[in-house]
Amino acid sequence: MATDALLSGASVTKIAPFTGTAIILAGGTARRGLKGRFIYSAASTSAGAGSAQFGIDVSYDGGTTWNNSASQSNAIPLSTTPLGGQIHVPFEFSPLTVVNGVQIRPSLEAISGTGATITYQFDIDLGRP
Repeated sequence: MATDALLSGASVTKIAPFTGTAIILAGGTARRGLKGRFIYSAASTSAGAGSAQFGIDVSYDGGTTWNNSASQSNAIPLSTTPLGGQIHVPFEFSPLTVVNGVQIRPSLEAISGTGATITYQFDIDLGRP
């Protein structure tokens, strides 16, 4: 898929909450923020209904402590019919000190349902067109 993303990651398939690799934003985000884009496919359950929710975690101290769910998406409904799409999670963070900057990491905050699974990729876009 062609994209003008500022940063892009590999596609992963998950069945439980998962935290991605940290990304360092030394000066924080642009004044109007950025958007994390989660492109998902094969999102389904083996029986019944469920849901999945993405988020962006932030660390202001070089990755020692993390504010989980600093910015979250709406829940994606899951069913036995696989679905795909994309969801944007806007975020804006400024460093507390110049030394540590800001680190963010994409995460699958929650996934529920019998046999729930989702394949997704994360990238970062400008927060404005």
